[in-house]
Amino acid sequence: MAYPISQGTSLVACCMSFCYREQYTRPPLAEVIRKFWVMDNARNPAAVRNKSVLPNSCFNLAFVAGGGMDIHNRRGQLTMPAGVYFCGQARRAVDVVLLPFTHVTMVQLHPWTPARLDSTSLADTADVIVPLGEVLSTLYEAVQFLLLDHETPIISFFQTHFARYLVADEPPLLRRACQRFQQTKGALAVGALAEELGCSTRLLEKQFRQYLGLTPKEFTTVLRVRGVVDALQTPGANQALAQVALEYGFYDQAHFIHAFRKMVQFSPGKFNPADYMLPLTGTGY
Repeated sequence: MAYPISQGTSLVACCMSFCYREQYTRPPLAEVIRKFWVMDNARNPAAVRNKSVLPNSCFNLAFVAGGGMDIHNRRGQLTMPAGVYFCGQARRAVDVVLLPFTHVTMVQLHPWTPARLDSTSLADTADVIVPLGEVLSTLYEAVQFLLLDHETPIISFFQTHFARYLVADEPPLLRRACQRFQQTKGALAVGALAEELGCSTRLLEKQFRQYLGLTPKEFTTVLRVRGVVDALQTPGANQALAQVALEYGFYDQAHFIHAFRKMVQFSPGKFNPADYMLPLTGTGY
């Protein structure tokens, strides 16, 4: 089955020679891929520094062309030369340096999508960024010869051919659990969700660890902090920080500040949206 050519909403933000673009998908592709996002420094002889990417509850595939990029995440420093990479679930901000003449197309996979591509456990992949062939070898064989210096052939491949690689059965409960957490921006308690889905908290723990590499608590913390980030960057927002934190499931301000600082690497009072590659729609991911 080929996905329709219509790709969804496109958004662009440019500064000097660097350009950030987003292209949201539509059904049925939207069932497995949320969006394509592009960091385009291909015409810039200078590196782009002092930018970070926040965890977003999704997996990503990174198609890197040109000079490459240097990153620093929870696992340390990593250089990513031209190639195709699998990016596991992140638990803290990823600092990014886009080297001169670099173009990066990111394919944002819903948290349940990798489990449909391969039944291999992803239990040890949190914060991991590795060549795609080490995790999803069949998909890598199909994409390794794509032109990487523009997003068009990459998007076209996923629209036209991606469905044929969704060969594994979808894990029971996983999509429903992730979607309910996303709908509530992580404010739904794990025990309450287990009761709602008619399963044990132990089963939820097992599915999240196996297929996401995170615990449900880690997953919901990402969503809750991202919800607060959305609130902080909304124009005209004037709610008290404690009230915003409470709305996203943090039981007190100290708990919230600890979780925010751990993930974002700054306290809420020092958070500057301009330092982060945030979604142009303000959706949290």
